[in-house]
Amino acid sequence: MKPEDLAEGVRAILSHSPSFPGRKLVVDIIANPNAGGFKRRRFAGKRKRELNRVVQEALALPLRAEESQVHLHRTERCGHAAAIAQRVLERSSANGRDSLHIIMTAGGDGTSLETAERLVRLPEDQKDRFGLLRLPMGTGNDGSEGRNLVAALGRFLGPLALERRPAIQVRPAEDGGKAPLWAFNIASVGLDAYVADRTNKLKAHFPGDSYKFWVNVATLFYDRAYKVVSLGLKAWDSAGGIVHESETPRLFVALGVSGNRQYGSNKRILPDERNGITVSQTSLFRKLLVKGSIEKGFHEGIREVLHFDADRIEVRYSERLPLQCDGEVEELARCDFPLVMERLQGLYNIIVPAA
Repeated sequence: MKPEDLAEGVRAILSHSPSFPGRKLVVDIIANPNAGGFKRRRFAGKRKRELNRVVQEALALPLRAEESQVHLHRTERCGHAAAIAQRVLERSSANGRDSLHIIMTAGGDGTSLETAERLVRLPEDQKDRFGLLRLPMGTGNDGSEGRNLVAALGRFLGPLALERRPAIQVRPAEDGGKAPLWAFNIASVGLDAYVADRTNKLKAHFPGDSYKFWVNVATLFYDRAYKVVSLGLKAWDSAGGIVHESETPRLFVALGVSGNRQYGSNKRILPDERNGITVSQTSLFRKLLVKGSIEKGFHEGIREVLHFDADRIEVRYSERLPLQCDGEVEELARCDFPLVMERLQGLYNIIVPAA
């Protein structure tokens, strides 16, 4: 399937969609043509069949009374999705104040991350003119609205609404000079960020889902790549009360925008309503023994795993450490600590089925 096929299908669906009656719909699709849903034959064929199914169901509905427009943008390089999204937002006022502007991302987690960051920066009085819909066109799709196009685009066959969503702001220490970062699914430091970095580098040369491979390799070699020393962790709830405070050698710390979250191609790292997790350092034998259970979300009874629920955490560390935000990785130096991760509410809109 090509990005043009997706745009044509979305155009047909919207022309019959009963969603947002009385409003003009303007849709901009930001597509990464190298994403797995376009380039890998098995994924592309599956997405094409899902798209055709939604189109056929839409064509059975009456024509939409209000106008709808669909524009396709193809990314060409890293960071291009952010530039496209910014240009789309700046030009949106020409569509009229009564229009609803929907931005669809059709790529991997990186395309979604870059686009959502731009929506977060909108002035408060403009945010309700825009909604985001992240289509599952990558190989992981941990942050998308549905695991397939039937779930994601099928919502346009009925009434829809805008729903405000939170995001994680990641703030390195000012002394390090790094700007704040954002995560819309999960932010973390340590072993899993190392896995994400290795996966991204391999995908640059061999497209596909190599996360599982790197989980196995990183379990063996992470301690050689990064020094595991005592890590200080402090967590607060929304009222400012301390919910956890400790210091011990740890393999990783992760904070999600909510509980019941996945990353690394559907790995259930936050399997219940709690949005924070940390795993303590342990022997190589124990790592090999429990890594499969942690990947699958079977955390009960694993003594190295600690779950917590928090709106803000502070991480203190005396060595360099990898950081990942929705799969995008940076390396933190000693001067970047203490590192703060904070969940901020109501920052951008997602397109959701109406209650």
